[in-house]
Amino acid sequence: MAKRFIDTKIWDKAWFRKLTPKNKLIWIYLLTRCDHAGIWDADWEAAEFYIGEWVDYSELPKMITDKMDYIEGDDQYFIPSFVDFQYGQLRENSKPHLSVIKRLSSKGLYNPLNKSSLTLKDKDKEKAKDKVIDKKPKNNESRPKDLKEVIDFFTLKKIPNSKTNAEKFYNHYESANWFRGKTKIKKWRMCLSSWDFKEESKNNFKSSFESGFSKTPTGLYKAYCSKCGNREMPNDKWQLKEGSNCCRVDYVPQIVNA
Repeated sequence: MAKRFIDTKIWDKAWFRKLTPKNKLIWIYLLTRCDHAGIWDADWEAAEFYIGEWVDYSELPKMITDKMDYIEGDDQYFIPSFVDFQYGQLRENSKPHLSVIKRLSSKGLYNPLNKSSLTLKDKDKEKAKDKVIDKKPKNNESRPKDLKEVIDFFTLKKIPNSKTNAEKFYNHYESANWFRGKTKIKKWRMCLSSWDFKEESKNNFKSSFESGFSKTPTGLYKAYCSKCGNREMPNDKWQLKEGSNCCRVDYVPQIVNA
């Protein structure tokens, strides 16, 4: 569905006004990314990519989760208000409504005898809610809760200058929204293996790995994939040391023949 209606009065609704800018964007995202029957595949990583913020169902406000019904077994969510606004009451003698009715029927969400049928049964809702809660990991592995968690972990691992290095580590990945290049980090602790914990002094900095690479006028490194020769421009020395996004190998300062 290339185009769809949106309620311009949504900005006047108290529940929407109370949302943070991030949660407003999440709600608009759901309305524009669900299919024509209001069903959204629960791709949280894609949501994070497009929104540019960390997105987690367990952190969504009740004003949003109350408008989402989990479809058990399919890892999907149904948004009843989407159908109500786009089509009004569905009618089987209306040709534009037929594909919506077919889609909802395939999920057990359509009952023509009940006007409020466009929701999951109460017992299924409770069951689905429990399942969603169970699916959420107790400890988030993709990013730390805060800087303190990183400092504590660095201290536990006896990293030199643990507090300073932890701050550098945290600030770097926090600014990248916990991505390595174009890849979403799944276990942030694993990133330590590619992190340089050596103390950097003015004397050894110039002889370090990154000193062999030239920079653009805006401060980006000019680097080439050592396998295919693709040119990339890492933001800083940490991204430079992580290697290329294309082949996941080391960078070299000069172009190579693939």
